[in-house]
Amino acid sequence: KMIGPPTQIIQALYMDDPQGIVDYITNPVKKRDDYPEMPPQNYLSEEVRMAAAEFMLQVSK
Repeated sequence: KMIGPPTQIIQALYMDDPQGIVDYITNPVKKRDDYPEMPPQNYLSEEVRMAAAEFMLQVSK
């Protein structure tokens, strides 16, 4: 697998906590044996990381 878990799983883990997503994508740790480790996204600005996190929590499909 080369992509992360389904959006619904991320939403369940971080419901109402976009900062939790920001913290994770800034300094990710391997959580799932069946997925590759995510590379850090710390090259993105804090504002972009927060916008991405808020978007992830709002996606319905």
